[in-house]
Parts: sequence; C-alpha cells; structure tokens
Amino acid sequence: MEGSRSETSAAEVSEERIYTSVKFSDSSAEGQSCMGKRAPCLWPGVVPGLATGFGILSISLAVALIWKMSNSHLHCPEQWVAYRGSCYSFSKEKKDWHSSRESCRAREAHLLVISDTWEMDLFKSIQTGCFWTGLRNKTGSGWNWEDGSIFSGKKVLSNSPVQHCVVPMKDHFQASSCAFHAPWICEKSCR
Repeated sequence: MEGSRSETSAAEVSEERIYTSVKFSDSSAEGQSCMGKRAPCLWPGVVPGLATGFGILSISLAVALIWKMSNSHLHCPEQWVAYRGSCYSFSKEKKDWHSSRESCRAREAHLLVISDTWEMDLFKSIQTGCFWTGLRNKTGSGWNWEDGSIFSGKKVLSNSPVQHCVVPMKDHFQASSCAFHAPWICEKSCR
C-alpha cells in the first residue's frame, strides 16, 4: 500500500492532488532511491541545507548584535567617567559657580544635573565634601537645573537670600553664595 501511495496516477495529477511519502533514515541508499521516482524527494538534500542556513543566519545575527553593542559602548573623552549614558569630569581645583560653569562649557559640557537620590548618593561618595552642581535659583522663582528641568528633590536649605547656587551635603542640598570656591563636576552626553 505504501508503494502505491508514493506513485502518482494520471487521474490524481489531473485533479492536482499530489501525495508524498517522507521517510527519514540514516541510510544514504534510501535517499538515493528517492531520486528515481516521478515526484522528487527533497528532504534528504533540503534538511541539511536548512540547518546550515539557519546556523549561518544565527551566527550572522550574533556577530551583528555584538558589533552593534560594541559600537554603542559609551565613549567618553580621556579622564572622564561614563555612567548611565553620560560622561563626567571631576575637577581637582576650586572655582566659584560661574567660573565652574564656564569651565564645563569650554569642554562642551554643563555642570552636573542629578536626576535621582541614587545618583546623588553615588556622586557624594565619589566627591567628598561639597562640590558645584548645575542647580541654582536665578531669579528667586525656584530651583532649576542647568538643563532647564525643575528641581523636584528634597528641599534646598538656605540661610541667606543671596545664596543662589547649590552644593550637595551629606543628606541634603545646601544653598551657597555663587562666589564660594568649590570643586565641580561637569557632565555631557556620551558619543
């Protein structure tokens, strides 16, 4: 019965029905016997080709992904530190807030903008003591970061109406006179 099923009659061809019997075997003689029949048996030649094709495709995708990831690594200038898509430079000298900001601008950067408490804790652990950030109150209307975003963290402690710039302290932000000399942190986007 199996032999009659794999052979196609003229009536079945005219009705456009094709029956194929597929057997997988380790014997190369059976794969060769398939070639002599009217309907070609493609599986012995196709399966290894498909496996090879999928293997090559998988390797190609893996290489492309690795290449993409290597090109997406954070690239910062020498002596800058990469973190969360930004590059940071820590000054060793001390300047007033305005001079610190100009120093960052000369390096195509801005003073540090802190986005969350975890980031705040990280920078306080790296830079001991106070340091200039990009947070200040320009017009007395509220605290804003250098990038234009509004400060939404803890309250900024101030003890004088002339304190318009901010340094982070142990557990809070402290307003300070912008003329005070302190180290600073510059920030810019990674390339």
